[in-house]
Amino acid sequence: MTKQLDPDEIEHIRAALIRGSEAVCPRCEGHFDRTDVPPRSDVPYVRDRIWLICANCGAGLVMDRPKTRVKPLPKPLPG
Repeated sequence: MTKQLDPDEIEHIRAALIRGSEAVCPRCEGHFDRTDVPPRSDVPYVRDRIWLICANCGAGLVMDRPKTRVKPLPKPLPG
């Protein structure tokens, strides 16, 4: 089971992807293994989703693939 990320951590990852940067884990600065999530055939809508799991610490999330900037860059994480 993957370790859940906090909303602020998820927003940092989303912001990096929107900028076109490689997202790094906000907890350990490790790199994410990235997997496309195929659309489900049992729902009438299609979502373009990705699954990210940190190769170092196991933190992970499934999120909609960011397409455009939707929010200003988040404030830096403490520590």
